[in-house]
Amino acid sequence: MLISSWTHRTAAHFSSLPTPSRRLAQIRRRKNRTRDEMFSEIMEVTRNERAHLKEWKDVVAKYRKDASEHEDRRDEHEDRRDAQDERWRQEDQRCRQEDQRWRDATLELLRDQTDILRRLVDLQEEQRGHRVPLQPMFNHPQYSPCSISSSPRRVRTRGGRLCAPTHSTPMDSPTKRLSLH
Repeated sequence: MLISSWTHRTAAHFSSLPTPSRRLAQIRRRKNRTRDEMFSEIMEVTRNERAHLKEWKDVVAKYRKDASEHEDRRDEHEDRRDAQDERWRQEDQRCRQEDQRWRDATLELLRDQTDILRRLVDLQEEQRGHRVPLQPMFNHPQYSPCSISSSPRRVRTRGGRLCAPTHSTPMDSPTKRLSLH
């Protein structure tokens, strides 16, 4: 019985072996399955690579956007600073022009005062017959703008002509008050 069971098993074993055409079909199926698995793996890697590439592109796009916004803010800041600098330059120029107008007006006033004093001196010279030279101010306190006495002086007229007031001290004299500095 041992032999018959062995032959029976062997026969069953051989009967279960595929025929060469079946074996070929199995190999082809395995090959196709391997190809499909390889294709699936390649596609998976490609999907992963595409995902990584998309992430990289997103990172680069975000960096470029941030850099562009930073540059825009810097440009706006520079524009504001340039506008402020221009306002300061204009204000400085306006102040310089105003200062120049004040200097010109002061010089004009001083010229007018000097002319008046010269006329007064000329009138006085005509009356006295000699000319007194104008002299600059010396030895006057710095806090005093001029050395006019506290009592007001009136210009006297003689026969309808102006004449210089008589001065009680040399300090009250117009020749002593005039400073050309």
